[in-house]
Amino acid sequence: MTEFFKRILKLSLSTEDKEVLAALNASTVTSRKVVGRGTLTVNVSDITGSQKFKDYSEKAAAIVSSQR
Repeated sequence: MTEFFKRILKLSLSTEDKEVLAALNASTVTSRKVVGRGTLTVNVSDITGSQKFKDYSEKAAAIVSSQR
């Protein structure tokens, strides 16, 4: 029965909402929690410990270094 309601709800979502939902489902962050309407919290170590964050951090450092 729950799956039925999930399918009905997905039909009424906008394209943008569907994209957000797909990104959340594909996320590797396991500590995310919904704490309010549209508000998510995550454990900082989940983010800062990820390879994606480390890669972006290195790129940002290179950009800042090149501007000096």
